[in-house]
Amino acid sequence: MLEFYETYRDNLPYPSFWEERNVHCRPHFHSSVELTYVLEGNLQASVDGKPYLVDPGEVLIFSSYAVHSFSRQFPSQCILLIVPLDFLPAYEAVLEKKIFQKCVCQDPLVNREILHCMEQILLYRECTEENVNIIKGYVYVIFGLLINSVGLQETAEKNDSLSREILKYLQNNYLAPVSLDLLAHYFGYSKYRFSHIFSTLFGCSLTEYVNTLRSRHAASLLTETKVPLIDVAMNSGFESMRTFYRAFKVCFGVTPSQYRSNYIAKQ
Repeated sequence: MLEFYETYRDNLPYPSFWEERNVHCRPHFHSSVELTYVLEGNLQASVDGKPYLVDPGEVLIFSSYAVHSFSRQFPSQCILLIVPLDFLPAYEAVLEKKIFQKCVCQDPLVNREILHCMEQILLYRECTEENVNIIKGYVYVIFGLLINSVGLQETAEKNDSLSREILKYLQNNYLAPVSLDLLAHYFGYSKYRFSHIFSTLFGCSLTEYVNTLRSRHAASLLTETKVPLIDVAMNSGFESMRTFYRAFKVCFGVTPSQYRSNYIAKQ
């Protein structure tokens, strides 16, 4: 399954933080930095295609734009912290250009301090002005500890500003007609050059990526409304039912009607 750009994470003004058992999610990415402290059990995750099994007391680090996912293969209890880069202006410029050298921090002394900071952050859930300042202080401490412990390195090509601009454009326009010619002209490349750039950055074609965004939109319409399938398809940017059915099944493994039926059966 294709990875997805979680724009809503990047649009949040404050960090997201919560405790969760058996965390699970599909491959996705965002510019925000995501940290997961494993309290109990073992956490199985993937970062840019590489598998990790994280033990209790360790911190899993997802750098900006790292493609990541979680599996429920093993039971686990974790604290998650997702921090938009603009929440930390002192680190924003650095973390836009660099990533953490390691995806897992295994230093027990550092991790105990990080756990303490995360536990304090969980106490200040209400985002009042006073609480936000306290949260920011603890988050700065966490990032300082991690940078000193695991270090930073230059980002790979896929994390450059062009990839961000392309993803943001598609997120804002995937319901409208989108073509290789249109995007190539918009970003100032020839059609063939842009096609090569896109496949190199994202590992799929423009059509595959756009159809997946549209399928995800269609999935929300299927569960949140009772409109006919043809209206779901047209309102999700598809030009034909054939394309809609094919793309949706590639994305979710079932047809749109089966997806809706499965959802209704669970209610």
